[in-house]
Amino acid sequence: MYAVDLREAPAGLVCTGDGSRVSLRPVRPSDAALVQQFVRGLSPASRRRRFFSAVSELSPEQLDRMTHLEPPDGLALAATCAGASPRIVGIAQYALSGPADAEVAVAVTDDWQRRGLGESLLVALLDHAARSGITTAHGLVLAENWPMVMLAAKLGFSVSEHADERLLSIEKPLVSRHAATCRPAAVAA
Repeated sequence: MYAVDLREAPAGLVCTGDGSRVSLRPVRPSDAALVQQFVRGLSPASRRRRFFSAVSELSPEQLDRMTHLEPPDGLALAATCAGASPRIVGIAQYALSGPADAEVAVAVTDDWQRRGLGESLLVALLDHAARSGITTAHGLVLAENWPMVMLAAKLGFSVSEHADERLLSIEKPLVSRHAATCRPAAVAA
């Protein structure tokens, strides 16, 4: 695996399915207050779907992990909308779980759900992970979280049962754009 500089992380404007625009950028340590505000702003159901429990905010350790996640160990991407005060409306992240495997997760604020933002975040995240040398993305989803199960299937994840019947496992092989453009050398006879 090779390290990818944060300058190569996805950034820029994303247009959602309804025409709304958000900025996409890596989460920075200075975003701690915005990340905590994002988590507090999720409905109890959305927090449960993302964190599998009824958290109301991130612990200091969780907040530190999310705001200090940097390649090659992982990446957290924030979707922010402009306004009088910027606000995070979605976060997708991956963290290494093995030499070339990463666990992925995504959450979108309730008022931005079903606009395609979660899909845009995950596509950008998976592309970055693949360019970083990660070959498999995986995660756990609450079985009742049908919007996420459907999104995972749409993006090519296999969905399977988990030992805990409340959960489903998702997994997707990743192919680096760099690897996909390489051609094998001709073999001399």
